[in-house]
Amino acid sequence: MNAPVIDVDLYADDVLADSREVFARIRDAGPVVWLPRHRMFAMGRFDDVRAALRDDELFTSGHGVAANPLTNALARDTTLNSDGDTHTARRRVLMRSLGAKAIASVEPQLAAEADAVVDELSRRPQFEAVTDFASRLPLSVVATLVGTRRGGDRMLRWAAATFEALGPINGRARRSMGRALSLYLFSRALSPQSVAPGSWAASVFDAHRAGEVTLREARALVIDFVAPALDTTILATTSMLDLLGRTPAVWDEVRADPSLISAAVVEAVRLASPVRGFTRRLAREHEIGGVHLRRGARVAVLFGAANRDETRFPNPDRFDLQRADAAHVGWGNGPHTCVGIHLAKLEMRTLLTAMIPHVERITVGQPVPLRNNTLQGIAQLPARFG
Repeated sequence: MNAPVIDVDLYADDVLADSREVFARIRDAGPVVWLPRHRMFAMGRFDDVRAALRDDELFTSGHGVAANPLTNALARDTTLNSDGDTHTARRRVLMRSLGAKAIASVEPQLAAEADAVVDELSRRPQFEAVTDFASRLPLSVVATLVGTRRGGDRMLRWAAATFEALGPINGRARRSMGRALSLYLFSRALSPQSVAPGSWAASVFDAHRAGEVTLREARALVIDFVAPALDTTILATTSMLDLLGRTPAVWDEVRADPSLISAAVVEAVRLASPVRGFTRRLAREHEIGGVHLRRGARVAVLFGAANRDETRFPNPDRFDLQRADAAHVGWGNGPHTCVGIHLAKLEMRTLLTAMIPHVERITVGQPVPLRNNTLQGIAQLPARFG
């Protein structure tokens, strides 16, 4: 073992509430470090993280992306937990609903809902940003498009529990297992008759009938719509509102030049990094920066750490719409780039577009941090439009 050792619980409550200090320690220690409490390696420097995400033949997902073997076994039929041709085939099915061209067709629905949200919240003395602002589009529009005939609130709770289960088997994971198992069992009972005709879920069963995926895969793929459509986008949207409230000059900049809306979304996701990271399994022996990694070693690839790497992003904590190179790994990178990237960007852009004519100032209160083994962000945030 010639890797620097960082003796820290990556999933402790205080670390989950704010991982920046621990992520900096990991980056400063070297390109890859050993976490003895979790018996796995971790990487947090931008160039190393991006290289790992792009090399799916070496840093594999087919043996799972969780930090425990139980979740990895249960999730083996999902797109996230697959490699090579299998991953390509599953992703192709999902992208028929989530590709840029397909997502553009739902823009009028999202725009109408965004206008209604901003109009309503502008007349309130205060609102809760997570439930009243960030969750409205995913739960009112996107959950309907998925078409599982289950309430979006229930799907959101199930999905959050599944993200908990991607960490080690700690207290949070154990407490969430019942809800995570409910999502798993729900997916196993899905059929073409149990989903809405013409929905995203129906398209997956169409792919099964065409012989592109097995029935077991089709059921798992329905659940692949949930994470990019709900939790991660809600967290990114909440963080975006918080950032704009705390940096009014940036909001003034966006209002003066709406062409900066896309830059605001991209920069907000970099700072939010709603997915802290996933693990990967080494397909063969490999060396990084003089550290020898054995075949089968598990490595935590930390998106959140990479996105605040000062060697890539000068003044990394600054909300800056003028970065010369703003590309980051908030949506992952390479073959496993988040399938919901186009949907997430559109939802966030649509909300900002609706706000520009009506919201001169955003006031935010003290955020309550989320504590989740895989997700990071804000659990509650009081806010006001002025």
